[in-house]
Amino acid sequence: MSDVIYLSAKEAANELGVRPATLYAYVSRGLVRSVQGPGRTRLYDASDIRFLRGRRAGEGDTEGDGQSRSSAAKGVLETKLTHLTDEGHYYRGQSALELAKAGTLESVSTLLWECESDPFAQPAPDAAPMVPDSLRPVERAIIALCTWPEQDNAAYSLSPELLKKKGAGLLRLAASALLMQPPSAVPLHRQIAEAWEVHDERAIDLIRATLVLCADHELNTSAYAVRCAASTRAPLHAVLISGLGAFMGPRHGTNAERVLSWLKYIHESQDIEAVLQERCMNGEQLPGFGHTVYGGPDPRGTFLLTMLRQTGLEHPLIELIPFLLERANELFGKHMNVDFPLALLVQILDLPKNSAGILFCISRISGWVAQALEQYQMQEQIRPRAAYTGIRPTS
Repeated sequence: MSDVIYLSAKEAANELGVRPATLYAYVSRGLVRSVQGPGRTRLYDASDIRFLRGRRAGEGDTEGDGQSRSSAAKGVLETKLTHLTDEGHYYRGQSALELAKAGTLESVSTLLWECESDPFAQPAPDAAPMVPDSLRPVERAIIALCTWPEQDNAAYSLSPELLKKKGAGLLRLAASALLMQPPSAVPLHRQIAEAWEVHDERAIDLIRATLVLCADHELNTSAYAVRCAASTRAPLHAVLISGLGAFMGPRHGTNAERVLSWLKYIHESQDIEAVLQERCMNGEQLPGFGHTVYGGPDPRGTFLLTMLRQTGLEHPLIELIPFLLERANELFGKHMNVDFPLALLVQILDLPKNSAGILFCISRISGWVAQALEQYQMQEQIRPRAAYTGIRPTS
């Protein structure tokens, strides 16, 4: 097998005839593979670039029905929701890092959903359905959303005037199932704090900021699942269930739990070397480090770690953060992503089991509603083509 050829960002962008920002978007959508290069640079798989260039060259071709293949059909979607940069992400042009300083998930939702009035001003949904507490949190949320037509006699309506109110109701219903609490109109960061018996305002503020930062992150796997479902004109509750299904995977929504699998063994400085070296020598990855979009540290994580250290909260792990980050980068060559501070919050605030995934899920439902609302306004149905690599017909 021949060695893989890698291109610099400039070379890859030139071959495709696009700006670097578009190249990074292709990487985030899984269309182009990239690896860490010298320093903080990234290198890009030349075979992916040339395959994508070939597909772009055929954009004028038509499908069997005589219609041109749209950008959505090729897996490249346009959006006005979230813009990713190495310095941080933006919700409709507003810095998410700035919004996280004082905003709430509800206020960010009204921005992402382009609301002219507050959909959260309406009462909370009726009581959530009874579900076995033995189920995983996301499974409880799926069951709750399946019952939505029992509460909303217009559950299948796609009226733009109604969808934003439905989004607020569905977010509250899913949160109640995830937290195993009655639906409430109380701000979500305070609902979470009450459910987990968090009373320190500094800790509650960290929960609030986390919800804001994680609300949306462009076209990740669950957002793409939501988009696909919305493009078929599935009702909003079913679209959110599609997102929850993708979110359940250990490589997405529950990744912070994998961080806890090693972080829980670090209590003092000497533990860092022992725990990280063992994973490194065993050839294991280090969950919480590495991201397909960012060449350096995840700006969301940097913000949360800075905020955590400035709160004045006391916990042995807080003082170990700089050395842990430095040693992880030396041994694994990767920078932290947002799953690392999510797991830290669980340890430092002594939150219950599965709380990192629950916090992330409640936040991300807001973004899924935004993704669905935007996709409902688009005419085409998402239908990517596959590059067939199997056995060719002989006749």
